[in-house]
Amino acid sequence: MNRFKNTNGCLEKPVSSLAFGVLVDFVAVTVEARTAPKREAILEATIRVLRDRGLSGLKVEEVAREAEVGKGTVYLYFQDKQDLLKALVEHHTFTYYRKVEEVVSRGGPFRERLAEVLRLRVDWVEEWRGLWAAVAREAQPEDTTGWLRGMHEHYQRLLERLVQEGKARGEVRSELDTCLTAASIAALACNPQLEFPREAYLEHLLEVLLKGVAL
Repeated sequence: MNRFKNTNGCLEKPVSSLAFGVLVDFVAVTVEARTAPKREAILEATIRVLRDRGLSGLKVEEVAREAEVGKGTVYLYFQDKQDLLKALVEHHTFTYYRKVEEVVSRGGPFRERLAEVLRLRVDWVEEWRGLWAAVAREAQPEDTTGWLRGMHEHYQRLLERLVQEGKARGEVRSELDTCLTAASIAALACNPQLEFPREAYLEHLLEVLLKGVAL
């Protein structure tokens, strides 16, 4: 796939082979299997086991027990542990992106939408409890960076849209680079390593992003 940039220098969607009428399906299981409630229950059970036992303690039988299904049922949806972890990362990442897209798409003041995006981001980071990087490496040991970058580009485009709409409403400084502003929001909106009151942290983060720190 070729990637290109628009006139603002921001990332655009990759040029797909679909544009030439060619559909190549690399999906290993059926659409029905991918959307089945049981599959989602297994993925949710997986992240609970990860939080309780860590990556080294993650075993398919433990996931099956947590999901209240047989071990064989897990293998109906996932080829092996690595396939399960890869699906988990993609499932939780794109679930988060869908929530962000809902916030961006509903319109309204830039400040309110940005505040909600920051809240969603912190919630997502907290959910992984520091396991994200290790799970991603285990799930996709080859070209981990490229795989994650491909997913992150979707998030970048959502934030670019939020910033651009803020500019159009006169709520974001017009001279700011849309792409770099979106990237800065993505980079800053993470959970702090030290303990701070959650609401105070979110409000302060919002103020720093909106007003800066220098006089």
